[in-house]
Amino acid sequence: MKNFMKNIPGQIAGTFTVMTICFTIISFALDVKTIPVTRLAELFLLSVPGGIWMEFSFGTCFIKKMADAKRACIFVVPFAAVTFICGVIFRWITELTRIGTYVKFVGIFLVCLGISILLFELEHRIRGKKYTEKLKEYQKGGKCNES
Repeated sequence: MKNFMKNIPGQIAGTFTVMTICFTIISFALDVKTIPVTRLAELFLLSVPGGIWMEFSFGTCFIKKMADAKRACIFVVPFAAVTFICGVIFRWITELTRIGTYVKFVGIFLVCLGISILLFELEHRIRGKKYTEKLKEYQKGGKCNES
């Protein structure tokens, strides 16, 4: 539990960074020229439960022996619901009576998920050897969580 709590700030920071990058990429793709400052605060508020849930799902203190695909499902499904709720509260999603709104939300969520996976894979490849050593240590039943 101590390592879990120690890793939370880093997970929140990583989640916020990925959300900001995704938001920026989508904004550029939609030719949006300005980003409201309040949007950054909203993304940070969403990154807090996201970072905590990510550490729970992908850390090694609670779920020790589970395939990455199952861990991803444990993370993605509840986080999609939390993101949708935040989207309604923060008024990112306004047309709740149109089916296209939900299709658009799922599409954007999946694009962001894809960008996130690519960014994390890029990070892991850059870190390379260190990540591989930690993975081998984990598979042998080593220390709890990354440092």
